[in-house]
Amino acid sequence: MTDQTSQIPDPAERAELNAALHATGAHTGFWDDHGRSAPWPDDIDEWRPATGEPITREPGEQPF
Repeated sequence: MTDQTSQIPDPAERAELNAALHATGAHTGFWDDHGRSAPWPDDIDEWRPATGEPITREPGEQPF
């Protein structure tokens, strides 16, 4: 299993990636409310995956 935090660029690298975004329109993997590429969030180091209990369906119940 890969450590998710190892895939997050450090602050200096995020600054470089964000500068490239503004200069070239490069994709960061984040988008604003209008669907445009957005810079890396400053608080990305604090993000944690959302976890919860799986939804239990009744037998024969459709997922949607």
